[in-house]
Amino acid sequence: MEPTPKSRTNPVRTLAMGLACIMVIAIGIFGMKTLAASKRPPGEKPKKEGDLTVSAVPAEKQTIRLTAMGYGQAEPVNVLEICPQVSGNIVRRHPALEQGGMVSKGEVLLKIDDTDYAITVDKAVAEVKLSENAIAQYRMSYARDKDRLDAVRKTTQLGKAEYLRLKTLYESDRVGTLSEVETAEKNYNTYLDSEKSLIKTISLYPLQIEEAKSDLAQDKADLKTVKLNLERCVITAPFSGRVKAESVETGTYISTGTSALTLTDDNVVEIQVPLSDRDAFEVLGLRHTPGTNTWFSGLSAINCRIETITGKSFAAMAARVHRAVRYDETTRTLYLAVRVMQGSDMEKNGSAPGQGGIPLVEGMFCKVYFQGRPVPDVVKIPLNALNPDDTVFLARDNRLKTLAVTQVMAEGEDVYVSGEFEQGDSIITTPLNNPIENTRLVVRQARAAVQIARVSGGPK
Repeated sequence: MEPTPKSRTNPVRTLAMGLACIMVIAIGIFGMKTLAASKRPPGEKPKKEGDLTVSAVPAEKQTIRLTAMGYGQAEPVNVLEICPQVSGNIVRRHPALEQGGMVSKGEVLLKIDDTDYAITVDKAVAEVKLSENAIAQYRMSYARDKDRLDAVRKTTQLGKAEYLRLKTLYESDRVGTLSEVETAEKNYNTYLDSEKSLIKTISLYPLQIEEAKSDLAQDKADLKTVKLNLERCVITAPFSGRVKAESVETGTYISTGTSALTLTDDNVVEIQVPLSDRDAFEVLGLRHTPGTNTWFSGLSAINCRIETITGKSFAAMAARVHRAVRYDETTRTLYLAVRVMQGSDMEKNGSAPGQGGIPLVEGMFCKVYFQGRPVPDVVKIPLNALNPDDTVFLARDNRLKTLAVTQVMAEGEDVYVSGEFEQGDSIITTPLNNPIENTRLVVRQARAAVQIARVSGGPK
């Protein structure tokens, strides 16, 4: 089979088709350029500045007192461990004498068997009587012998005269006998010895009386001791309080000095609070005063308030700084003792715990706020209005301004700052992210800031 030959192409036709394509492309390019040339660019619209709507509170300058805060544990001031001063069997015990029991001042807590002590008192009374009688006897004998001394002296003088008379008659005139002279001499010597013995006895009476007085004083002292021991058989409550611990039962024997119970007075509670050097000396302004009867001056001018860890306020309670306890050089802290009066002492001072407050009890952990020196021209702002770089955003003449400030004191959700505030400034409270300085603002007033009373008598 013979192959089919290829068809031949017409050159004229091919050329015509190429020219037609080139003309279409040229016309398209020309049309595009014509349209582009005839198009006018849109006119530029004038830029309009955008307003920023924010919330703000007025920047009101005021004077506040710095506040220092510390923590401490409440402990009663009066805690007494009662130990009997005599030994014996316990015959009576207060019905409330158990842990947590309450007793009143003067109530009998314990009574020890006093039979032996009563007998000892009777014996001591008898010894005193004997000593008093001995003194009276010495005084009577002293007076009687002084009266006898005159008669004895007269008898001695008569015996001497008789002896000398008989001796003279016998020696000069040989009248009488030698036996009579010797007898007269013997009688004279006897009278003389009696006189000397009586004089010696009389001279000893004052010494004997003084010795008897000493014995009487000793007997009276012994009587006081045994009477005191008799009284010590009854143990009464020295103050009204709570029984913290007890370890005695009726019928048991207790020895002198053995701990019977511990009594606690919860009316006056003390909290020892450590404060840093800055808080103690810069915030509170305490100063060391050598040469005086106080360790640190300015303690009496410090007002304080107490809060428990439960958050219950004790602002109305009579709390005061009692003393500076000690300074810890290791931690560089000064310990202040704060005393709180409650119960009967609180009512006596006309103070009462705040509404919803609970009483302070032993062992309760507390927050103590101390009111320090005054600082003028500070502004209270919400804590979230303070930027991390210690700046605040202001609305000043309806324009946004950034102001550097110094933190003075924080209080809850607020902070006090100082800076170059001007009249009419407001603190922007709306959160802003990298705002543009001098942006025009539309300011809406936030809720009124909580006003701080100017401190005059104590912290709020």
